Amino acid sequence: LSSGINAEYGEMRMMGRKMVAEKRKEMYEWEGKIPDDDLLAWLISANDGAGLSDEEVIDDIMTVYLVIDNMSKQLGSLFIYLINYPEIYKKMAEELRNTPLTSHRSLDKLKYTEMVILESLRMTPVLLRGTRWLVNKTHLGGYDIPGDCQFQYSQYVLHRNASYWPKPREFIPERFENGIPNVESFTYFPFLSGPRACLGKHVAMVAMKLTLSMLAVNFDLTPQPVAASLPTVVQTMAVTRLKGGPFYHFKPRYTVKETVAHEE
Repeated sequence: LSSGINAEYGEMRMMGRKMVAEKRKEMYEWEGKIPDDDLLAWLISANDGAGLSDEEVIDDIMTVYLVIDNMSKQLGSLFIYLINYPEIYKKMAEELRNTPLTSHRSLDKLKYTEMVILESLRMTPVLLRGTRWLVNKTHLGGYDIPGDCQFQYSQYVLHRNASYWPKPREFIPERFENGIPNVESFTYFPFLSGPRACLGKHVAMVAMKLTLSMLAVNFDLTPQPVAASLPTVVQTMAVTRLKGGPFYHFKPRYTVKETVAHEE
């Protein structure tokens, strides 16, 4: 890692240690009664029960932070696709508005919304590339690769390979109607794959569905009225970022008075 990334990583861990120490003081005063909505307190309690250290609690905190950070980047990309494919947004919004989220199981009913999310992850995955260390030599794609070396791959490139994805540059959620295709060929892995796959992938999917539901119920997604530059994909380290904008805005579906009446 570069010195800049190392410094940022160190600052995050220092902040995490401070958060854990302050939360432990609060928990001591609570005498074992943890509020249902205090995620950090529950993380500390669960790790204490498993005999883990505070440093491992901080690892969990950083995982949650990275999930939220990467989820926001992914939703930013998704909204741009939805602006350009209004019929897809209309169909997704209709499903979200007609499916009350009363429990975790309610999320399983959002079939089309999940297809839209999966397609956005195919088109613009948060991670552009990944790295693995090869222990043994291997033969891949017509090339002999020596052992004991670093191997880099790009899910962004594989996700747009016409050999596996018909019309790869078009946004087509229906390609995931029967689940994830090409699973055995490892040509779709936005969260990486294998034992070192992203630990937060399930949290990210749940969070994106919840966010899209809240937005669709309360807002309409519309193009930004002010002229904006076209989005371009740029790379910071191995992470996808969109440059330019703004590209869209959210128009409230109800006034304050209408919102109160709607909720009643």
